Amino acid sequence: MIKNLDAFSFANPSFLLMYSALQFGPEEMAKPDGSLSLPYLAGAIREAGYDVKILDVSVGDKDEPLQDSFFNTKHLASGLIRCGMPPEQVAKQIADFDVIGVSSIFTTQTTMVLDLIRLAKQTDPGKLVIAGGVNARNLRKRFFDAGADIIVLSEAERIIVQIAEALRGKRRLSEVPGIAFMQDGKEIINRTAPPIENLDELPMPAWDLLPLKKYWDLSRPHGGQFPEGARIQYASLQTSRGCPFRCLYCHISKEVDDEVAGPVGNFRVKSIDRVLKELQTLKDLGAEHIFFEDDSLFAKKKRAYTLFEKVAEMGLHLSDVNGINIIHLMKNFSGKLDIDVQFLETLSTAGFEMLHLPFESANQRLVEKYSSSKWNLGQTDTRKLLKACEKANIKTAGNYMIGYPDETLAEIHNTILFAKMHVEHGLNHAALFAVVPFPGTKLYDMVIQNGQLDADFDTDTMKWTKSILKGLAVPADTLEHLRQLAWLTVNPSEFVNYKINMRVKQPELNLPSTVEPVSPTFIAVL
Repeated sequence: MIKNLDAFSFANPSFLLMYSALQFGPEEMAKPDGSLSLPYLAGAIREAGYDVKILDVSVGDKDEPLQDSFFNTKHLASGLIRCGMPPEQVAKQIADFDVIGVSSIFTTQTTMVLDLIRLAKQTDPGKLVIAGGVNARNLRKRFFDAGADIIVLSEAERIIVQIAEALRGKRRLSEVPGIAFMQDGKEIINRTAPPIENLDELPMPAWDLLPLKKYWDLSRPHGGQFPEGARIQYASLQTSRGCPFRCLYCHISKEVDDEVAGPVGNFRVKSIDRVLKELQTLKDLGAEHIFFEDDSLFAKKKRAYTLFEKVAEMGLHLSDVNGINIIHLMKNFSGKLDIDVQFLETLSTAGFEMLHLPFESANQRLVEKYSSSKWNLGQTDTRKLLKACEKANIKTAGNYMIGYPDETLAEIHNTILFAKMHVEHGLNHAALFAVVPFPGTKLYDMVIQNGQLDADFDTDTMKWTKSILKGLAVPADTLEHLRQLAWLTVNPSEFVNYKINMRVKQPELNLPSTVEPVSPTFIAVL
């Protein structure tokens, strides 16, 4: 194994960028990753003149049947289920490339990513293995222990090209900014360069390198609700990066100057022409449904008006994934906030079919403490907002969180009833999450410091459906059951069945395929 980072050298390095196999619990919905991280990196590498390929281990190579990957399930000792290509087939792919890049965004998939890193090093210790993503940069020791040579600490489009140049001898690899590596048993962190401010300078994402047709055959996007059996030709896009808010449970809360990632959490936008170019590229590839993954899609309201007036001409089906901020659907009318009906009509005309509304909590105290005070419950008529969206032919989903570190039982009760009320007034469905302190957030630092989470926590347990915090108003396992019961009873049975049908395929467990409507009397218990 090469111990000195500067000893890595390739005349013309080739890159294999990988999403790992996936692991899910028997009760969970299995969906491919397919996030935007690797298409951006592949675009930068290709633009710089290097050979690059994207491999999604969960669905296999473009020409391989899904039965050999996504539906190739294996029960793990942890009780989870792995779905993806067999390791020996992955090793054959790895063998053909010099540099192996792995993406780690989702903490619950850490075990699968670490397994992939170990496999790459077992295949050939001389390959340079790079890990990136918010999860990798904040769990660096685990990734180095698995065999990663470099961890990219920030936005990587420029960093990956500098790594390629260093491998060709144009600079020292150990001096590339924005990376961490081990040297003589010590971690070395190279300060991150300032992020790209003009996002039009980013390379065009290499969506064509993704197994889009396989994603469409599976039709399991990260958002929306579609008729059973429908083939959804979808893709993801970002019009901006960063966010004007700094919610404590979001990675953006620590993407500031004095942290390893640098100020990549600052809100930055692409020009309207650039966004239209990207949309046309996706449309030319066959995408019909576009999911916007911006952290704050409507933060610049005038820009949003102009953009979506032009997007209306493209005939696309639109939705957001991360949630749009409720305040941006409001307008100041002579000193009083009210629903911006004209904006909703513009979005509807543009093709928006669903908006995800991050209500977060029914308790203003918690919104102020954990969610940047990003909306005021007393100044927002949420029922009126839902009716206005419905009138504009836009479906709505609501995001709610329970189990904040200091949340009371009464506050949990308020939020569950808040979600119930919203469904009764037209909300398509309510997503009820446990509050999870993901590494790389201020919330994570907070709960580690106050002893509500052990530093050596099991990444397999860090799920949106489950709390792993200590010292809650209700025990974590009770909160998990409460959240699940609330989700089942608050939501329409049609939506519940839709999600259950996305569970990992495992016929031997004989899971029910449908759920009968639950009696409303259960709601009273909550």
